[in-house]
Amino acid sequence: MNSGLVSTSEHIRATLGFAGLYQITHELLRTVVLDGVREFFGVDDRAHTAPFGRPRYQAEVLSLDPESHFRASLLWLVHAKAISEHQADRLDEIYGRRNQVTRELLTRVVDPAFQPDLDLFKDALRILTDVHRFWTQIAIDKGEFSQFGDVTVDDVKPPWGWAFWSCIDALSEPASREGDQGAAEAG
Repeated sequence: MNSGLVSTSEHIRATLGFAGLYQITHELLRTVVLDGVREFFGVDDRAHTAPFGRPRYQAEVLSLDPESHFRASLLWLVHAKAISEHQADRLDEIYGRRNQVTRELLTRVVDPAFQPDLDLFKDALRILTDVHRFWTQIAIDKGEFSQFGDVTVDDVKPPWGWAFWSCIDALSEPASREGDQGAAEAG
């Protein structure tokens, strides 16, 4: 009876889910990349009046791209061999599109042709996992896991990995619950 309305509701739900996952992705990028590099250099106090005041951090990271702390952190990770330049470019693209996604959200909600780019999230998760492995190896080398015996990077899973993949899977699945409800109402 209201099959057009059900489709519209499914589309709106998927689009809002996409936007929500994009926000989560943006924050995760900030945490794993920006905060991770800051913490590595001992510049992790956001409340500090000059959080980028450490000379070594400025010289080794921020000098790589004075216009963008995020891009500078990505380039530092490339130099440290945590990720490739291609991976850095992809994360920079994903990070930079957040404001565009927010501005275009209402347009996307009403555009039935809009299909969320789930590969974007899969790429982000794979690359962030590589960065997590990099930080984990540093922690292992510093002895932070010594109380657990012989630990490798494969033993330490990112705490956000499962939840993030679950969100991607949820956006990938058709909204069968609402479709089943519409079919029950019609029958």
